[in-house]
Amino acid sequence: MALIDADLSFDPRDPHFPLPGTDVRWAVQVFTTGNGYGLDPARCHFQDGRLRCDRLARLGGQRTADGGVEVELRTGGDRAEWTISVDHPEPVKAVKLLLTGLPDEPWWAPNTGRGHELGGRFQLDYPGPEWATPWAASGDVALSVRDPLVRRQVLHVHRPAYAPGRIVELVHLPAASARTTHHRVPPIRLRRGGLDADLDEHLSFVERAHQLVPWEQRTDVPDWLRDVALVVTLHGQHWTGHVFNTFPAMAEALRFLSGHVEPHRVLAYLPGWEGRYYHDYPRYRPGADLGGDAGFHRLADAARELGVRLMPMFGGHGANVTAYPDWERSVIRNDTGRYAELLNRPDWDGDRTGEGDQVFLNPGEPRFRAHLVDSVSEVVREFGVDAAFFDTLGYWFNDPRYELVDGYRRLVAELRDRHPELLFAAEGWWDALSALFPLSQQWFGVDRDLREPRVLTRYARTTGHLAEGTPGPGSTGVHEKGFVPRPADVARPGHIPVVGIVGDTIAEHADEVAAIARWAQAHPPR
Repeated sequence: MALIDADLSFDPRDPHFPLPGTDVRWAVQVFTTGNGYGLDPARCHFQDGRLRCDRLARLGGQRTADGGVEVELRTGGDRAEWTISVDHPEPVKAVKLLLTGLPDEPWWAPNTGRGHELGGRFQLDYPGPEWATPWAASGDVALSVRDPLVRRQVLHVHRPAYAPGRIVELVHLPAASARTTHHRVPPIRLRRGGLDADLDEHLSFVERAHQLVPWEQRTDVPDWLRDVALVVTLHGQHWTGHVFNTFPAMAEALRFLSGHVEPHRVLAYLPGWEGRYYHDYPRYRPGADLGGDAGFHRLADAARELGVRLMPMFGGHGANVTAYPDWERSVIRNDTGRYAELLNRPDWDGDRTGEGDQVFLNPGEPRFRAHLVDSVSEVVREFGVDAAFFDTLGYWFNDPRYELVDGYRRLVAELRDRHPELLFAAEGWWDALSALFPLSQQWFGVDRDLREPRVLTRYARTTGHLAEGTPGPGSTGVHEKGFVPRPADVARPGHIPVVGIVGDTIAEHADEVAAIARWAQAHPPR
């Protein structure tokens, strides 16, 4: 069952408090790893914007419990801000602010696709593909969290049977690596009207918190990237061993494309270059079946002669336990640290069952990060590639041993220290991730029309996912999606067009590939 479908089967009986001058009422819930709690109404005192409650109650109100909550509610004009402090004998896992009486209109986030407003029951999780920054709006109301750290925020909207109307929940989760019995929630803000100004204020806060730099001022963007008009995905070897393109075939594809787009405006992205895609993670050497080291050298030479830039793919988390025996040291663990999170187990071979032996590792763990740094550095030094793409980094996990984003920062810093001119790219994007990776793959396709594109374009650029279908029948190459029709080319702010190449793409669909290349050069990303 999907997590969004899970809910209480009874009324939690929360005491609600007014937001002065409005029809909005609010409540607070507290969660530990052992249980969930509301406030004991008999021990709550709310006056002059301050709530003090020195006893909690189990959800439903049948029993009281130790613990306390203090809330400072600041209001003025069109704004309100909640600051919540919680004490409990057990470490605090989450704190929830519940709101009723908000406008009954669809919601949207800055990276929601235009025309895809969120109604009914839904959930947004930050950081993640659907919520790039913790700001959202409904009607003339904006709701946001001003958190200086990257921590899970959840926006959940539903209409439970026990409530007279819609409940809007904003859930804040402390980092599992820093749980304590006392926690102060970062400010939660509500504003009526002035949505554009409020989003700009939020982005200004995010810039300061995560050291985001405007695109034009970034020093980690090589000059050549600013001219790139087309990303070419040259699929290598599938998990099963099926080869889509050898290194000589990749070089021929680049020569073909150079007749239809200026080659210095092409970035060639190489998934499955290391051999069996994902199966060989995290061993990163040119695949023997594709041409080995000698073949990769010749591909790199051909790209340099043309002026094309090369970007091989590395796994940011993924590993085959048989290829990395030390996996247990760095495997991502659940938020209590009691077991390994078994994540991302696609069915690579078509037996309708996820493959075994695949785990996700945390780059925050020093030995795995050192392995990644050394692996990438060796490829850069030996073959002179221009960029490194890290798979799956847009996923976020609340691993209690190593804070994930700190691991990403150290990974980038250590590699940049060795290779200052190297471009770093990631799968997926959100605010703090864009501070580290100026280029990303857009999870939802290059045809997604972002509601507020400045949340991306002010800082970074994105391109199509490797699962974008290739010209013709739409093979997704090394990816597990099989066949997906390629979307029509549409110019979107901040989006670099992409074209995928598998074994027969140019032989059977040369005219379409050429037309895509010419279109891309005529529509440079804004």
